[in-house]
Amino acid sequence: MTEQKRFSLTKEPYIRKADNKNYGTSVMMRDFVIALLPLILFAWYKNGLAPYLNGDCGFLEMLYPLIFVLVGGLTTYFLEGFYYVVFLKEKNIQDKLHQSFALIPGILLAMVLPLHTPLWILFIGAIFASIIAKLLAGGFGYNIFNPALIGYLFIVTAFYGVITNNGGYFNPSELSLTTGATPLTFFRGNHELFVEGGKTLSEVISTYGSLGNFFIGTIPGAMAETSSLLCLVGLAYLLIRKVINWRIPVIYLGTVFVLTYLIGAFNGYALDLRFPLFNMFSGGLLFGAIFMATEPVTSPRTPNGKIVFALFLGVLTVMLRYISNMSEGVASSILFMNMFAPIIDNIFAKVRVSDNKKKMVVSYVVTGIMVFAIFGFTLLQMGV
Repeated sequence: MTEQKRFSLTKEPYIRKADNKNYGTSVMMRDFVIALLPLILFAWYKNGLAPYLNGDCGFLEMLYPLIFVLVGGLTTYFLEGFYYVVFLKEKNIQDKLHQSFALIPGILLAMVLPLHTPLWILFIGAIFASIIAKLLAGGFGYNIFNPALIGYLFIVTAFYGVITNNGGYFNPSELSLTTGATPLTFFRGNHELFVEGGKTLSEVISTYGSLGNFFIGTIPGAMAETSSLLCLVGLAYLLIRKVINWRIPVIYLGTVFVLTYLIGAFNGYALDLRFPLFNMFSGGLLFGAIFMATEPVTSPRTPNGKIVFALFLGVLTVMLRYISNMSEGVASSILFMNMFAPIIDNIFAKVRVSDNKKKMVVSYVVTGIMVFAIFGFTLLQMGV
């Protein structure tokens, strides 16, 4: 008689234990960290080792990117341990920290911050990420918002001026750039699409090299999110290992590509794919889509819910980048949609199994109308 299959029906991700008894959430988190390692090492090379070899910084500055990420991870680890001991009176702290994956919020927070963020600011951000956004919400599996992005949003809101005065996003070898801005910020302030008589797209890109530099990651940006190439390598690894589902990152990125292509086409770039590619490779879009938006606790669990979630992430990111004061938009879009993940699941889980085909069609039509309405509003505000 065939052994009955057993399933884990707790918080996502769901793992079929009968298929592999040695596989579970712990292994998935290990794979997640493995996918981050190339980006961390590249951040060290770009912001530490390369400037050191060029004679632009000293030995301790060369090590700072690695120290920064390590401090971020250890800070959230010890903060959670302190919380469990003092407030929850837990006895088996080591197992609790292992199950809570306490290192992850701090590592991710450090990776999305500018290089010259002081360690004391990182510590404050880690408190918001680990204690406020995660533990006070009930701990791992119960938080509504992505903890690392809560810490990030607090830091850039409260301490952006301090970070900028300290050196901001630029490593020692990038301080000679005459723009004094990251590519997206420079694009918003100087491109002819936004400023009459501004620079062309070619001039904006050439300021930082070529699109190849954007793809590889040798451009100014946050600590470890500039390399689109390594983000895609991480995506491939996570998909092969079945750590994440393809729907959210692929549809999110595809939506941004299509919508920015349309914006470019309306502004004279119909035959120039550099316009949407510039938007894809700039800022933290790929990193956010692959490593942040896919967090299983704060994103929808149903296949149809993931599609709807990703569509709205894409159109909101484009809207915020083009008509708000935000040059990025990824973090705000993800946090905003985190609020609606349970609602999306509740609606589309019922729609998926419903015998009422009319109700199913109406649900998807309404979703499409809302997405196009947001994009239409974006075009209207841009004067297209």
